[in-house]
Amino acid sequence: MKKKEYNIAKRHILSFLLLIALPVLVGVFLIGYVFRKEIVKTAREQREATLQKNADSIDAELQRMSLIASSLIHNRTLMNRTLEYIHTESPEQRYVLSFAFEDIFNTYFLLSKQLGAFCLFFDDGSMPFVSRNYAGINYLPEDFSLYTELAKNHPGYVIFSDQLVLGGGRSGGQPMVSLVVSPPVRTRYATGIQTLVVSFIVNELAGFTGQELNINSRFSPDISRTFLVGRDGQVLLSNDSSAMDQPFAEVRRNLGKSSIIMERPVTASGWTIVEAIDTRVLTQPVNQMMSFVYIAMGLLVFLFIRYNTLFFGTILRPLNGITAKMEVVARGDFSVRAEFCDFAELNKVSHTFNFMVEEINTLTEEIKSEQKERLKTEIEVLRYQLNPHFLCNTLNAIRMMAVITKNDAIQKMTTALMTITEDTLARDDTICSLEHELRNLESYVYIMKVRYGETFDFIMDIDSSLLHLGMPAMILQPLVENAILHGLAGLTRPGTIVVSASSGGDSLTLEVRDDGQGIPEDALAGLFQEPVPIKKGFTKIGLSGVRKRINLLYGSRYDVTILSYPGAGTVVTLTLPIMDAPEHESRIPREKLGVPENDGYPDC
Repeated sequence: MKKKEYNIAKRHILSFLLLIALPVLVGVFLIGYVFRKEIVKTAREQREATLQKNADSIDAELQRMSLIASSLIHNRTLMNRTLEYIHTESPEQRYVLSFAFEDIFNTYFLLSKQLGAFCLFFDDGSMPFVSRNYAGINYLPEDFSLYTELAKNHPGYVIFSDQLVLGGGRSGGQPMVSLVVSPPVRTRYATGIQTLVVSFIVNELAGFTGQELNINSRFSPDISRTFLVGRDGQVLLSNDSSAMDQPFAEVRRNLGKSSIIMERPVTASGWTIVEAIDTRVLTQPVNQMMSFVYIAMGLLVFLFIRYNTLFFGTILRPLNGITAKMEVVARGDFSVRAEFCDFAELNKVSHTFNFMVEEINTLTEEIKSEQKERLKTEIEVLRYQLNPHFLCNTLNAIRMMAVITKNDAIQKMTTALMTITEDTLARDDTICSLEHELRNLESYVYIMKVRYGETFDFIMDIDSSLLHLGMPAMILQPLVENAILHGLAGLTRPGTIVVSASSGGDSLTLEVRDDGQGIPEDALAGLFQEPVPIKKGFTKIGLSGVRKRINLLYGSRYDVTILSYPGAGTVVTLTLPIMDAPEHESRIPREKLGVPENDGYPDC
């Protein structure tokens, strides 16, 4: 059975496509798919946390205003002035009483610190009294009708209106929330108040009007759409103008399956905050990158095929010439000779071919006259030996080197971690110089900045004359860790951590100061207790361990103290004895670390 023959160039191209191009294409596709899933997952986690924060913030604001409205509806002074107002017909007296109303409402304006208005409806049907500290608020007659209807349907309760922009938008598009409250139904005394309306601006709702995106949002309106859905399922506010006043169920259908939809309730008003993220726009950078990769791969395949064609063409042309000459020799013409080319392997074949042809021709001439029949047989044998299969068996295999992409060097974060770990394991003593401690602290802070990003600044205010002093190794790290993980947690602005040192008498004083949220006063007393399981807050394990270590080494004279100012920050102070440090250097040189130099102290 004849063995199937293959074209060398086509076989090589097919092998490349199956063994290299196709696996790379599948790998790129899988990487792109994983990247898309990770981007969507990360976006969902980030936005769910932000959405919950916004919902809680809005809910807290609404509850605070509900308490103010409830307090105001039961204000005896307001009731007395209201009764006087409706029982007098004198315009002058009512004018005087209006100042009393203004005084009462101004007190609540100062208390709430909100831009808004109070609208007081009287039992006798008199024109409502409006007090405002924001000129952009104007009530229309239809507004009054809406509020009195709400109060009538919910007597004795605080109810929020689903109309969030007063006077048909006359407030310049500012999101205004109005709540309606009426006196209890079974009140035992006359109040003179029919209905009280409280309207106020909620800054957290600005992202739903298209003026700005939600608080802490990292996405443009093309990616993220925000909706405030009322109790009846209608869209009250949105940064997508086409969704305004539409049923959210219909809006959800229009968004389709390509959007991530997240919802959080606002308990006080019965509303729902909804955010929809378009995954197609979110993953567009990855899709564009994948398109470029596919184009690059297509270009690479085209160039490979073109190169393969040219490369094998330069080889096969001289090889086909030798094969053609072999066919001439096979027909009995021994005068042909193979030509030489630029390839040493093929030149060797040509040389062998020419030598064999010459040998055949010589042998043929010598025995032609004597052994014509035998010579004919031998020539036929030689002809058989010179067929293309023989030459193919003498060719050397052609190999190509693949271009292998080199991986980047190990990142600086790993080196920083190696510095700390190897230094710690290599030490025979527990005392190091202040300079050495600060070097390790720099490495630790560098790792934390890689982890948390540029969310805080780290400053070392150290006099170079103190760098030679000794101190317990790795004693500042837990304090800086507490400042990063707990002192600066929850800040919406970049924080600052300052490490400073000073000496006086026979003591070395070290301070770790942050400008974070501080520690509640009632929690300070328990910070140095033995470690106990805690859910959240300033960790007790690091502080108790640092104090215990200092007391064991130097006695109770030297200690750890904490001063905290809620909302302003925390200062942790270490008091240590003055002592010299043993000579010690990190086993990993600083210049190999790659951590930026700090000018707070000189390099050794």
